[in-house]
Amino acid sequence: MKSTFKFLAVSAIGAGLLFTSCEDTHGPDVTPESKGNYIVTATVDDVNTVLQSVTISEGEISARNSGVEADGGTQWVFYKDKYLYNLQYNDGNAGGTSSFVMNTDGTVVLRPKTYNITRFTTYGIVGDNIVTVSAVDTDTKDSSGNQAKGLGFNYLNVEAENNRTAVIPGENYLGNGEFVTFAGFAEAGGKIYTSVISMGMSKFGVNADGGSRVTYPELISTYAGGQGSGSFDIGVIPTTQFPDSAWVAIFDDSSFENPKILRTDRIGFASGRMKSQYYQTIWPDDRGNVYVFSPGYGRNHTGDFKKTGTLPSGVVRINAGAEEFDPAYYCNIEELSGGFALYKCWHITDDYFLLQMYTGGTDAQNAIGGIGGGTNAIAVFKGSTMEFRYVTEGLPAQDSITSFGNAPYAEDGFIYVPVVTNDGAQPAVYRIDPVSATAAKGLVVTSDSISSVGRLTPVQ
Repeated sequence: MKSTFKFLAVSAIGAGLLFTSCEDTHGPDVTPESKGNYIVTATVDDVNTVLQSVTISEGEISARNSGVEADGGTQWVFYKDKYLYNLQYNDGNAGGTSSFVMNTDGTVVLRPKTYNITRFTTYGIVGDNIVTVSAVDTDTKDSSGNQAKGLGFNYLNVEAENNRTAVIPGENYLGNGEFVTFAGFAEAGGKIYTSVISMGMSKFGVNADGGSRVTYPELISTYAGGQGSGSFDIGVIPTTQFPDSAWVAIFDDSSFENPKILRTDRIGFASGRMKSQYYQTIWPDDRGNVYVFSPGYGRNHTGDFKKTGTLPSGVVRINAGAEEFDPAYYCNIEELSGGFALYKCWHITDDYFLLQMYTGGTDAQNAIGGIGGGTNAIAVFKGSTMEFRYVTEGLPAQDSITSFGNAPYAEDGFIYVPVVTNDGAQPAVYRIDPVSATAAKGLVVTSDSISSVGRLTPVQ
């Protein structure tokens, strides 16, 4: 089974069994007394609940006074078909992360143990662990007391129910003088792939080696500025000096040591982005080819001390088993989409991918290079043929869609996506057929919103 998410899914982020007839109301792992193997996380009256259903292709359930109550979280992550984690991010502070499991009687329950994980900006599944990562300050300082940046990891081991942390050096990680973070994880051919995001230069990096690591000295900030995750201090370079490049690191194991680093200048950095969160846009197809998607966010790097990118939203590919980008493969997403960039993406099946797209809308006049306004459209992209098709048939009207769920679920050649609208209809799960690029309304959930959908089977 596979739950697909914005990882690191989550990305995050196999195939299972799809109910294909009205008579097949119970899956093979569900007893007649069970509430069902399909899991929906929903919110009603500010209460988060984990709900069960025997199908997601039809019917209706309610989140009101139903299900298992859950704390508010940042991201729901299904670990295969065994566990559901509610990752908690509290704006830089430790957050209480909890998890859920299905008992042998088919009932979903909250596991008693919780985890205090440090700040994270991306997440994903790697082996037996759910891994979170962010750029962090390390104990290394220069003679002026400037702290070096590192990569901080949390490893939530789902079976052992423990959490360990690790920090590795992050300064000059790519050899360009900048510190980095990661965006999602993908496993293919026995290797681990991640998109490496070049973040700009810290005071430590600016002053290292007598300042020789700096490529564009004019970008060193002379005053503090910015807001929130975009704030910066004096004496740093706030964003990357290389907005029109993307890097992918390939690792042999989850120690994340001795990476093979690949670089391409045909796309900008490969990651979805919302404030401090970096969403996975690097996914393998069923043949082991790894597709690397970029929204082209470098064009939004405008203002003082920032180098503005020029490249549009696009996709490149690393062929199965290769350790280089395929020089013959490049696709300009914006040329196919009518001028709009992608926001997030997930693998569906074969070499089909679901893309969530920017749509302009009332903020279209402020959009830069196809990025701006809403994100209330989805499309299907087929990697081998570079065919791009918007999904409109079977979905609510685009201007009524307010959000798609953060964690779609892929099963048996389809992908199931939570959809919330402002037209008075209850939130529902929609099944997307990638071959026809059409949607069909499935399970309706009486609630204020749906955040994720997936599947659990009993754990002994």
